[in-house]
Amino acid sequence: MLCAFGFHGYAQLETSADFKRQVYDRAYTLGIVGHSRGYALNGRYLKYKDGFNTEGVEVEMTKLRHPKEVRTPNQFASNSRGYVYGRLNSFYSLRIGYVSESILYDKTDQGTVSIGVVYSTGASFGLLKPIYLQVYEESSSPIGILRTVRYNPDKHNVSNIYGEANFFKGFGEISLKPGVYGKIGFSFDFDLLDRKVTSLETGVIYDLFFTEVPIFYEEGGNDVNQIGFFQLYLAVNFGYKKN
Repeated sequence: MLCAFGFHGYAQLETSADFKRQVYDRAYTLGIVGHSRGYALNGRYLKYKDGFNTEGVEVEMTKLRHPKEVRTPNQFASNSRGYVYGRLNSFYSLRIGYVSESILYDKTDQGTVSIGVVYSTGASFGLLKPIYLQVYEESSSPIGILRTVRYNPDKHNVSNIYGEANFFKGFGEISLKPGVYGKIGFSFDFDLLDRKVTSLETGVIYDLFFTEVPIFYEEGGNDVNQIGFFQLYLAVNFGYKKN
């Protein structure tokens, strides 16, 4: 996210700061995001409303982990991929929404930091990808035959699981879980070059889906899945401004 000032046109903006800042019309940013439930990649297109406010569109692809996810290695095969015991599906979400930022604290000179508040809201398109495992199935062989199958907790346990299958296995069976999201945070602008965007952003995100997200196997009525995902996040944003 950016903490820069601008409006339509090519001029210099007079503020209480000890310098004049070039005014721009729009900005494009890319953000690398780490959060308490996984990670994300964020892209934004922003228009300057005035010298202290921007608004636009953001698109974000994020991985959302369940709090119970613990990766289990195969103790007898060091070259196998780890797996999460009991996880039926991997879960991702494509967020598309409106984003806005307002400057709270202006820079005093080109080498200092400005602080803004940023919020966004929109649709969250959850994507469930079924888990496929490599498992040993009974055969005349002493150790069985290694096959790639969709995880079935009634059949597969730690005794016959070799490891998780190729990441792309199951892409053709992705199902959709629609929902909404909201995000609010603070951005810290470190721009040393006026045309560039370099900022740090931190805050909270909440994704709410319309139906329960079946990430884990629920045994004996044990309700472990949920419809909402709360996250703390930290993002590093890069980009540029244009007229």
